Amino acid sequence: MLTLTLLIVLAAGPAATQTGTLRVCDDVIDPITLDPLQEFSEKNHTIIQQIFDGLVRFDPEGRIEPALAVSWRRLDPTTVEFKLRQGVRFHNGEPMDAEAVRFSLERFSDPKGGFPGAGFLGSIDKIEVVDAGTVLVRTKFPDGILLHRLAGLVTVLPPRYFARKGAVEFGQHPVGTGAFKFVEWDKNDRRIVLTANEDYWLEGFPKLKKLVFRFIPAERQVETLLKGELDLVTELPGTATLAIVKSAVARVIKKDSFYTAASSLNAHSGPLADVRVRRALNYAVDKDLLIRYDLLGNGKTIATLSMEGETGHDPALKPYPYDLAMAKRLLREAGYAKGFRLNALVKVQVMRTMNIIASQLAQVGVEVDISSTTDAVAFSDMAKKDWDWVFAGCPDPMSHSFFVQSIFLSSLSPFSVTKDPGYDERLGKMVSALDPEEQQRRGRELDAYIHEQALSLFTYQRVKTYAARNDVDFVPWVTGMPYFYSARRLEAPDAR
Repeated sequence: MLTLTLLIVLAAGPAATQTGTLRVCDDVIDPITLDPLQEFSEKNHTIIQQIFDGLVRFDPEGRIEPALAVSWRRLDPTTVEFKLRQGVRFHNGEPMDAEAVRFSLERFSDPKGGFPGAGFLGSIDKIEVVDAGTVLVRTKFPDGILLHRLAGLVTVLPPRYFARKGAVEFGQHPVGTGAFKFVEWDKNDRRIVLTANEDYWLEGFPKLKKLVFRFIPAERQVETLLKGELDLVTELPGTATLAIVKSAVARVIKKDSFYTAASSLNAHSGPLADVRVRRALNYAVDKDLLIRYDLLGNGKTIATLSMEGETGHDPALKPYPYDLAMAKRLLREAGYAKGFRLNALVKVQVMRTMNIIASQLAQVGVEVDISSTTDAVAFSDMAKKDWDWVFAGCPDPMSHSFFVQSIFLSSLSPFSVTKDPGYDERLGKMVSALDPEEQQRRGRELDAYIHEQALSLFTYQRVKTYAARNDVDFVPWVTGMPYFYSARRLEAPDAR
């Protein structure tokens, strides 16, 4: 494979000469912890993956590539063998070996271990150490997306350091094998400082001497960048792009991202149990207008919950067109000519999105009673009543159509109110397909089923917009969670 060949070439190159500092603003607030076992958010994970590595990881386009595992092979339908990279040590000198991998995978996949994403690792049954450089991962059933699960969710932790420090201390002073080492977390100055790992296993990298994450209120980020006190803003609002374009010191970078605002619709009771009603919702929303006012144009309409580049995406499907007449006709046929009310639980991050959608649905007589929720209380809010609709923004850390779909549609998901047996059956078939071509075929069949049954209100794929100083060489990742080992300063004074 080209990616693997490239990594081999890079690993054979000269040691890196690290220069310059990159100051990044990726969020407005500090994370709660830097312990990978205690977090499950896009922003938190972006910091963590600079410090930690997994067995495998994604390249900028979402393709799986080697990391701490140099190779892998399937021994039988439920067993995958991983050969580990030799000579790698954690930042404190502790060896990265098969025992560290066993410790980490068991912790991540244990429902009682505290990792919020453990449900996505439920296929893992047992980790076996063959020798210091070989690990077997056994699954409960044939799992065709195991590599995607590992690349998106699991990092390798140092078991001795973790045991000595405990989870709380580990989360404040993390130690991994990544391209950057933790230096300090200054909560008064709201910044996390990392320095180059000069013994990084990918020779020639990282290119930077220092990486600093700063946490700045959204309204001050662009100003801080233009003043030269910040080098990269990862959430550039559309209203600020003109100021960046007109400046002589910075530029706008855009990248399609695996992110959508998605819905779980109650497909088993109430008005939304009728497929005609679900289709009517999709016809009643002007997606182009939604993108214009919600994303200020930085988005693309999508036909289902999958996006181009994800495994399982069907590019032949076309988005539902905006057609109020069709929406009204379908509602009349379903017996709802006078409309109806829906109660919706909405994550605060997409409240603006929902308000735009609700105003459009009102044109066909569908009124939406909106209740807001946050990540911290979403589980308890889900249990408060029988919701017609759950709506949230969702990135895809697994680079696979499985992730977003399963959160909003699977009967096993705590965030889903859909409960469609046809979806569950097709999802199981896709996951169990071990041959890549068969998995892609089953994924497209699932995608077509979701579209035809209108199991969600389909919105957009977000085009993520960044602002970077002109002397910053940076490549975004399609997951929206970039690595910075390849970023560099073109003219980078070390004293920054």
